[in-house]
Amino acid sequence: MNARCPECGEAAALDEEMTAVRCAHCGFEAGYDEYLETMKQAAVNMAADYIPDRPGM
Repeated sequence: MNARCPECGEAAALDEEMTAVRCAHCGFEAGYDEYLETMKQAAVNMAADYIPDRPGM
């Protein structure tokens, strides 16, 4: 199974036991729980940086 690498954005490999994520492109390696926290923080940062382009907002 593949997962998005938080470092380079390429496809990283999620092992069959769903315990680790490894990216062959940049060498990123993390446990699955740590990976989820990293990706959750990235989503929070993207939401905080979002600026709607609608008038009045």
